[in-house]
Formats: sequence, C-alpha cells, structure tokens
Amino acid sequence: MDKIAGAMAIFEALYKEVDVILSPATAKTAQPFPKNKASNGWSDLATDTEYMRYVTPGNLTGLPAISFPIGYDSNGLPIGMHAIGNHWQEHLLLWVAYNAEQVVERKTPVNYFPVLNK
Repeated sequence: MDKIAGAMAIFEALYKEVDVILSPATAKTAQPFPKNKASNGWSDLATDTEYMRYVTPGNLTGLPAISFPIGYDSNGLPIGMHAIGNHWQEHLLLWVAYNAEQVVERKTPVNYFPVLNK
C-alpha cells in the first residue's frame, strides 16, 4: 500500500469515530516581514512549510477542509481554526465554521484599507 492510500485508510477509520477533525489553521500567527527585504522581495520556505503543516493531510487525501477565524493572539493578529471532514460532508464543515464565526468578536485591523466600501 502506498503512503497516500495508507493515509486515506487511516482517515476512513477515524471518520467512523468522529465527524470533523479540528486543528489550528496555521502553526503560528503571521511572521513579521523583514523591513530590509522589502525592496528585493522575501521568502522563507522553511517557515512557510511549517505554517502549512495542518493542511497537508487534507490536501494529500482529497478530503474537504475549511479554515475560519476563532480569535486573536496577544499582538492582535488573527488566529484561525482548520476543520477537515469526510468525503461528501462539506455541509458539516460549513456548519462548524458558521457557528464558530457567530461567537468570535471581529476586530478591524490596525492597517485597514476599505477598498470594497463606498
């Protein structure tokens, strides 16, 4: 059995016990952009890979997933939750995200540009 088929079998067994798997959306909140790199561009692939560690299982197995806001860190940066559902269970993910968003206080970012507002 290849690795992806093995991962799919693990998730299949897991979804016999649970409806949705919750994890942080990212491993940590946004990293600061180094000021001295602004003119040349900047990329930190090692950090980016760490940020995305929770989305990999769903991407590899084709499972539906959703990320939604759940609060803010001590610096006021948004924190997200990531939910993975079983195949054809997108309605559960939308229900979880919708209900979470009903109880989360929304804050306008410090640097906010209302481009869609008239």
